[in-house]
Amino acid sequence: MKTFNRRRGVAIVIALFFCFCMLILFVSMMFRQSSTAGHNQITIQERQAFFAARAAMQHFLLKAKLFPTELYDAVEFAQGKNPLCNFTEFDGLSESGQNAFEPLGSRAELYVRVLPTRELDSDKKPKYFYYPIPGKNAFVRLGSYHNPDYRFLAPGLAASDPETRYIKPEAPAAELKPDKYLKYYIRDCCNMTYEGTRLQPPVEMVTDKTIKDINDFDIATSDGYPYTMNYRVNEVKIQSIKGLRKYGEEAIEVSVEGLVKNFQGKVTPQTQRRVQKITRKGSID
Repeated sequence: MKTFNRRRGVAIVIALFFCFCMLILFVSMMFRQSSTAGHNQITIQERQAFFAARAAMQHFLLKAKLFPTELYDAVEFAQGKNPLCNFTEFDGLSESGQNAFEPLGSRAELYVRVLPTRELDSDKKPKYFYYPIPGKNAFVRLGSYHNPDYRFLAPGLAASDPETRYIKPEAPAAELKPDKYLKYYIRDCCNMTYEGTRLQPPVEMVTDKTIKDINDFDIATSDGYPYTMNYRVNEVKIQSIKGLRKYGEEAIEVSVEGLVKNFQGKVTPQTQRRVQKITRKGSID
């Protein structure tokens, strides 16, 4: 009888220990499931914000493809440049590796092209004049070496520094609002309300306020979405181009933002940037 009672007591201890282990395992599984669900929710919102920002970039690139001249001109206006002026950069070396330009005798700061052929007018005088670009073995063509202002939007924008007076203008006065056209160009590349105006109602995503749980969403019956997906183009900045620049070509950095807000009011933003080469003719790389 004593042996039976001893074995019975051991069995109870083992059963209690087994139940305790099962309880720990159950609690661990519940905690892990809750943690995984929260992590998955964060990951989903981050991906939604990523695609919202991607939508802004695609919207901008589509408009750039449809209206390339307006974009190029707006970028030039923002710098104070005349968009009709030729800012092409010509390589200082010919295909054979020789100097393609030589100084003009009467004005040593100006150059004329000698390779592959000399550029002469009907009177056998230099037809074009070139100016060296600081820091590059390249040249820009001048229409007039007496007045550099023709290359820019307004008189007095040519830099006082002789090295940059034909290449880069002084910053236009703020009251001229040189970036106005660029701001208006990117203004409607969004699906948000801007200063009380709905710019793109067809691409808005409005939250269905009746949704209290993600499982309540039904695309067939819901009047909106379980979250908002907003996007916009924040800024377009001018970038320098590595290598030689062709006529009617600029490089810009586009900054876009995607913003997602779920039915619980949690906001997840994401910003993306892209350097884009644009041309006045419409081809983009």
